[in-house]
This record gives sequence, structure tokens and C-alpha cells, in this order.
Amino acid sequence: MNKRIKKIIALTVAFSAVTTIAPKTFLGLTSKPAYAASYTARNGELTSLVIKSTNGDKLSLKDGYNGDTVKLSDEKEYFIKLTDDSEGIVINAEAKGSDRIVRIFLTDDSDATAYKPGDKLYLGKGNTTVYVRTYASLSDFRQAKDKDKDVSICEEEYEVNVKKTTGSSYEDTTQDPVYLKDLSLNKGDITFLKQRTSYNIKVASSVNEIKITAEPEDDSSRVRIDGSLVDEDDNYRKTISLDKGKNEIKIKVTDDKDNQRVYTLNITRGSSSDGDSQGDVYLSSLELDEADLDFEEDKTSYEVDVDEDVSKILVTAEPEDEEYLVTINGSEVNSGDEYEKKVSLSKGKNTITVVVEDEVEDAKRTYKVTVNRGTVKDDEDDKEDTDDKNDNSSDDKNSVGWVKVDNDWKYRGEDGKFYVNKWLYDKEQGVYCYLKADGFRATGWLQEGGNWYLLDSKGAMLTGWQYTGGQWYYLQSSGAMKTGWLKEEKTVTVEDTSTATDKKEDEKTSTSVSTNKTDTSKTDDKKEDTTAKTKKVETWYYLQANGTMKTGWLLDNDKWYYMNLSGAMQTGWVIDNNSKYYLDQSGVMATGTKTIDGKEYKFTTSGALIS
Repeated sequence: MNKRIKKIIALTVAFSAVTTIAPKTFLGLTSKPAYAASYTARNGELTSLVIKSTNGDKLSLKDGYNGDTVKLSDEKEYFIKLTDDSEGIVINAEAKGSDRIVRIFLTDDSDATAYKPGDKLYLGKGNTTVYVRTYASLSDFRQAKDKDKDVSICEEEYEVNVKKTTGSSYEDTTQDPVYLKDLSLNKGDITFLKQRTSYNIKVASSVNEIKITAEPEDDSSRVRIDGSLVDEDDNYRKTISLDKGKNEIKIKVTDDKDNQRVYTLNITRGSSSDGDSQGDVYLSSLELDEADLDFEEDKTSYEVDVDEDVSKILVTAEPEDEEYLVTINGSEVNSGDEYEKKVSLSKGKNTITVVVEDEVEDAKRTYKVTVNRGTVKDDEDDKEDTDDKNDNSSDDKNSVGWVKVDNDWKYRGEDGKFYVNKWLYDKEQGVYCYLKADGFRATGWLQEGGNWYLLDSKGAMLTGWQYTGGQWYYLQSSGAMKTGWLKEEKTVTVEDTSTATDKKEDEKTSTSVSTNKTDTSKTDDKKEDTTAKTKKVETWYYLQANGTMKTGWLLDNDKWYYMNLSGAMQTGWVIDNNSKYYLDQSGVMATGTKTIDGKEYKFTTSGALIS
């Protein structure tokens, strides 16, 4: 036989034998999924998946954290690594097929919070799996979320594994490394990260209580919500009553080595003045086909005139969020009918009621449109109406009180003149308003008499804690914005246990952090009989020159103080950037040599403990 042929046969046999025994290792193959070079999406599959950091940097999809860069394919799992100092990621994704929608989730829980493409997803340091799901339509998503109570019921699901190598600015490194596993509310929106200890939440004025669930990461850890011990027997849940305005609720988790971490919920219920009982939910547009509306999202009352021959009017009411429920005179409208409804008109006055509702947050807002069909006044009234219109007013010139002018309101005094550049106390509503130089009510921030004031969308002056523009402010009882130091006193209920151990541990707790307004003694995991007592707790805050609440280190009169993430001045030991500091009972940072609880400590001039 030809030698060349013999060699070919021999090599073929040898190659076949080796690949039969170990085909992957011999050929250098791996078990990674095969990401297709070309990809055609089917209905329900993603046609695009773009991920950026919150700093705006585009992140590459990979087949492993340290793997190769890949493109979107029919594979359903991808990896990205986030190495900058951004707070998280933004995912933009689209699915193939008409009416398909995409929602994004940070957990695989059946009731996980849904995010839309383009929303910021805040992530803590470490590994997080993000779930990108597609749904056949918005109604299918609502069916899964509201009726089936399982958001994982979808068309397609993609997993994006994110490794975040750096911490974020909102992560609290000053407290001990003991964490909650989950923190959830039955009302309001919260994006929980175990490293983040301060949250600002808004709920409607109608929400007078809230259920808080705080599950520890370690089953042996103890959890207190607003001072009360909770455990697995009550599903780590407690119902808390809410006052109108700002409510501060502390959640403390303690492990078996007495390491502690305190989470703070700043829950704002409606507005402190309660001048607007409407929920924080809005329409994005409200239109009529036979009349013009000067629509503003926070303006809820309108009046228009149409000719007598107009017997029907088309109303279009599009919500700010497509997940909101919209009804027009009690009938539901949605994207399928372009949020439109034909409404029949009687002669004379007609009232059209449009309600937009966030069913998840139990918040709703009602808009009313008064449509006057035809002429309902006699000739004399028509003349008076014409005179009023020349004055840009729809009311009698002799009337005293609020007068509607150009779809807004002015106040006419007994002298027949409109109030300008002055405060007015509305006895009927029990609120203060300010009438500007043009006579109309001021809203938003107002500078007057050397002070700043904040007025809501209806012109009512606000007091107390107010959250606006991403910052906390404090408005005094006079309405004037507070600056400098602010002391709040609160009477809280504490638990009185009769054991000496509890007393000792309670004393230890009080020297560590003074901002735990509802702090109580540490106990064993088992529940004990308690006797309710009350005590007054003082908390200090600092409002900067622009009125914003200060957090972090504060230098005031050559003394250093530390304000935690909820703005409260801390006392006792704190850890910041891996250094330990001590703040005395007045909040002043220690330097030099100090005796604390009978033991001598030394600190640098910058306050760091010398170990």
C-alpha cells in the first residue's frame, strides 16, 4: 500500500479514537453557550439590549465576568462588569412584536418591583442578577402582576449578571457589617439594597398606616421595627401608624455578637398642610376635540364652553405612566383605545370626571371638566358676562373672595380690588396663601421679607419637613425656611424589661448612636413580656445656608460633627472610610486623649482613633 495512504489512514484512526474519548478537551472546546454570529429575534424576544452605567458609559455583554464580548443572540444569559464609581446601571431593551413591552426586575421574587427600560437601577457592591422580561402586552403584564401575583409569568426571560467592584456613594460604611436580607413596604416605592441604610418614601395623604417587612440576612439576627421586636412568627412584619408630613422610622438589625445596623425610612405622607388630598399620580395630557384646555398636570379643575349644536365631545386622557388606570365618567380607557371616550352632552352644564389611579401605590388623582353647552343666560346676564370678560374675570365685580380669572384664582377684597403682594389666610381651607404682584397665587419657592417660603401646587404655604428637588428642607411654623441647627423632640414608647443584662446592653446602645429615636434594650431571640413606658428623645439636624439638610461631616464653629444619612447628628462611636471616630454627647468629634467609659483612647488631630 502506498506509504502516504497508510499515514492518512493511521492519522484518521488516531484522531477518531481521541475525539471519541475526549472530544472537547482535544479540540480545545468549552462548555460556554454558543452565541450566534447572526441573530433574528422571534416574537417576544429582544431585538436590542443596551446597558450603560449611570455615569453614561456603555457596558459590553460578555459570556462570563472575565469572558469574551458577545452580541445579543438567542441565548438568555449575559454577564457585565461594572468597575467605575457609578451608582448602578441603565438598561434599554426592546422586544419584537406589536404591543410587546419590557420590564426589568432586581430579584426573582414573584412580587418584585418592575422597572421600565431607561430607569436607573441602583446596585450595591458585589454580584447581582437582573431579570429582563418581555410580555405580550401591557394587559398581560398587569394580569401577571395584579391578578396572578407572579411577575415571572412572561413570554421571555433574560438574566443579566452584574459584578459591581466598587461601592456607591449611598452605601453606608459607618455601621457594622450586619444586614437585612429584604426590606419591603405595602405602600410607597422602595428600592432596597442591604448596604444602603437611608430611604426617602412618599405616600398619599389617605395612607394612615404602613406595613413594613424587614427580614434579616442571618436567621439568628434580631430585628426591631420602630422599637418593637419582630421575628419569623410574624413574618418580620409590623404595621406602623403614619402622621401627616414626615415620619422617621428606624429598623435595627443586631447579630449574636451585638453588631448593629440601623436602617432609616423617611416616609412623607401627603403634605404637612394637607392642602392637597390628591395622590402623587398624574395625567400627562387631557384634551377635548371641541374645546381647548390649558392643561397642567397638577391643575384638576377646568371649565369650557361649546356651541349648543355640540351633542357629544371626545375626551382623551393619557396617564403619565402607562401602568396607571384611567377612567372617564367611570368607564376605563387604555392604550388600546388611545385613552379616548365619547361623552354625550346635555344642554347647559355638564361635568366630566377623569380619574387616574396607581393601583399598586393606592394613589389617585381626580380631574373635573365642566362643559357648558349652549347659552343658558338671559340677555342681561350675557351683558354682565361680557363686562366681566373685559376684566378677564368670570365673576361679579362686586363679589368678595376668590375670583376665577384666566383659569386661575385671585382674591378680591371688600374695596373691590384684588390683593397683591400680600399674605392671605384662607379661613375655609385653614391655610396661608401669597398673592403676587399680578394678583395670582404664588406656588413653589417664594422669597418675601428676607425669608424663603414653599407653597404647594394650590398655593398653600407648607410647614415642617418637605422633600423637593431631591433635598430635605424644614419650614418653620411661620412658613419661613429654617437654616442652622434644628432640635426635634419626640415622645417614644420604650420597652421595660426587668433583667439586669438588658439594662447593661441598653446603656451600651445609648453610648453608640444617639439617633435611634426608638431604641430599646437588646433581648434574646425569644419574646418577653414588656411594660410600655415613654420618654422624650432629642434629635439635632443642621440646615445649610440654602436650607438643605446636611449629611456627613459638618464643621461648625471650629468643631466637627457627623450627621448620618437621615440628617440626624450622631454621638458615640462611628466608622467612616475604615477609620473609627468618637463623638461626645454634644456631637463634637474627639481629638487627643479621651477617657471613654473608664478607658483611655488616643485620637489624631483629624479625629481618627489611634489603634
